[in-house]
Parts: sequence; C-alpha cells; structure tokens
Amino acid sequence: MSAREWIRDATWRILDVMPSQARAWISPALSCSKDLAVGVPLSILRGFARGTGKFHTVVVAGSEPWASYLAQRFFATPPQREWVGKVRLSTLPHALQRLSVSANLVITRADELTARLLLTGGCLAVPEWVDLLMTVPDDFETLTRGNHSLKSDLKTAQRNGLICQVSHSAGDLDTFYHVFYVPFVRKRHGAYAYTWSLGMLRYYLRRGVLFWVMQEGQRIAGAVLRARGTVVQTVAMGTINGDYAPVRLGATTAIYCHAIEYARTSGCTAINFGGSRPILTDGALRFKTKWGMRLVEQSRPCYDFLIRWEKLDDSILAFLSQTPLVFRDRGQLSAVAYVPGDGPLAQQQAAGAYRALWAPGLHRLYLMSGMGWQPGSTPSPDTHLVDARSALTGGARAFLTGSPK
Repeated sequence: MSAREWIRDATWRILDVMPSQARAWISPALSCSKDLAVGVPLSILRGFARGTGKFHTVVVAGSEPWASYLAQRFFATPPQREWVGKVRLSTLPHALQRLSVSANLVITRADELTARLLLTGGCLAVPEWVDLLMTVPDDFETLTRGNHSLKSDLKTAQRNGLICQVSHSAGDLDTFYHVFYVPFVRKRHGAYAYTWSLGMLRYYLRRGVLFWVMQEGQRIAGAVLRARGTVVQTVAMGTINGDYAPVRLGATTAIYCHAIEYARTSGCTAINFGGSRPILTDGALRFKTKWGMRLVEQSRPCYDFLIRWEKLDDSILAFLSQTPLVFRDRGQLSAVAYVPGDGPLAQQQAAGAYRALWAPGLHRLYLMSGMGWQPGSTPSPDTHLVDARSALTGGARAFLTGSPK
C-alpha cells in the first residue's frame, strides 16, 4: 500500500467513527484545504453537443477525470480540451465569471464547503452521487404487490437457480476484491471508477458479512454488507471478472433479497444500497427505485457539480432532456428535465414525463417545455410545469421561479 492510500484509508476510518455532523464539515474542509494549497484545475472543452449537432463550449473546474463527468455527457463525441491551468481558490469565482461569457455551460466540481462559501450564487448544485435508501419491508409479498417488473426480476433469479451463501473463509475477501469487486467497478465506471482499498473492506467487514451469489455451485457474484446502527449498508458489490452476464441472470436481485434478510436478522429498519448518479434516467437509479428505494443525501460527504449558464439555449435544453438532473433545492432534493415538443405541451405529456422520471425522495420535479404548456394542464402537487421561455435569462436557477403552471 502506498503512503497516499494509507493516508486515505486512515482518514476514512477516522471519519467513519465521527458523528455525522462533524463528518459533514471535516471531510469538505480537508478537500478545501487541498484546493487552497495547490489550486483548482481549470480547462475548456469544445465539441459538438448532443441533440443539436452544433459546436459548443463548456468550462470545467476541478480534479480530473471526475470534474468532466457531466461535461462528457453534454457532447456527442469526445471534445477538444484546452488546459487553462491551476487557479487559486480565492480567484476561481472571478475566473469562471470571465470564461462564462463565451461558454454555453460552466461546471465546477467542488467540495461542499467550497460550494457553500464561494460558488453557490446562481449555480445549480448537483450532488456527485445520491444514495438510495429502503425501509425494510415486512415481507416480499408486500414489496412486490402491484409491481410486475419486480416480480419478473425475482422470477428470473429463481428460474436461474441463484442462491446466496455466506462466506466463512478469511481468504475469500481477497478473492472477492481482486476477481469480483475491482473488475466490476472498473468495467462499469471506466475512467470515473472509485474503489475502496482491500484494507478498508477488511475494516468494514468487522461489523458485516461477505456473501456469494451461487449458480450450480459456482460463485458468479458477491457483496459486502455491514450494519451501522439501524441501517444496513451495501459496501461493495461485484460479479466474476466484472462480467455483466451474472446481472442478466438476476445476481443483483439476489443480492438485494439477501440484504433484506440480513437487515431483518440484524434488527435493522433500513438498507442503504449505495450511490447512484444524480440522473433520473440512470439505469442503476431506475432499477433501485423499482424496489421502492428513495433518494437521500449521501451518508458520507461528497462533491457537488456546480452548474451555471448565462443563457438557456438549445444545447442546454437538449442536455436536460437526455440528462435530467437531481439538484439541491432549499435543503431538499429536486430534479429538472426538459420535455421536447413542437408546440405547447398537453396534460398527457406532463403525466407521461412524470411516470417516466419521478423517483421517491424527490421534493419536486420541474418539467420544462420550450413552447410552454396548454391551458388547463394541471400537474401533480410535486411537479412544476415551467415555460422555458420565462427562464432564458437569469442564470441556471431562473426556472425555479419561472412561472410554474
């Protein structure tokens, strides 16, 4: 283990035993101090945007490759990158303001402390990850009642003969880490992959369990869970060699079922199934919400993407159509999506977008139309219908007050 990894692990162990309020301030303070010492990387991306096919510009601030995650989703093909340099934290707001004049979008990846102190004005604060939390159900019949998709998933796992088996071997964690967990995360997230160290998994396993998903006596997937207070946390999951085939067989479903049983036997009332991207169309997020999980703030401190634009143009509307974002909305989590159409949209289009995008745990869903909404369109109480024309200027948060219907 390198010195850097040792320091990282030691930091996480200290944070793990701290009260949540202290953890919420100390971890961002450590990240902020790093930016104060070495500066914030700043670059300009140029390329053809998805949905419009036009050449556009995005300014990105923060450590790479993570800072460019949302920016890469903005472009249809890999953009050209112009490296600006590292900017002192104290001068970063001015530099971003200057560059935003010629950019369609500005994205800053910042720790929560930096976001609160320096960069929140006019920005849309999108958490880098959101957690999915489930209240432990009384039984599986209650969980699946009226949920035909979930019933189908459970039948798939049963039909393929998947069972879960708790590990009692000290050496199994090494196998899980190198053969299952690390390959799975890297294949799934590519350049944006983040993995716990083997030492951290050993630390979490002291109050947890490692189990395997078995098919015909062969290990095809596995997971590490731990109980913390009244909540079970899924620490790590993986498939053999990181392959996707076990997922199609129902391995993830089997893991979730075992997590529910483990929570019951541990006397826990909820399960935190870990982080998902803050995008309502993300496949992992949609799969988790199908189980009745709700979006919550991450249990450990995370970074925010601070998004700003000077004018709400076609490229940003196309981006919000394909990448509907969860964001921080006055202490709660809300989401915004653009619903395309050739004219004013009707009630049925609002209802369809709601059914496709709504996720439990959201405070409000903002649905934007480029040509407004037809008279009489009545959204559900937790939805606001916004005419995008009323939010063309005024910054990235203008739609929050943009004449909801």
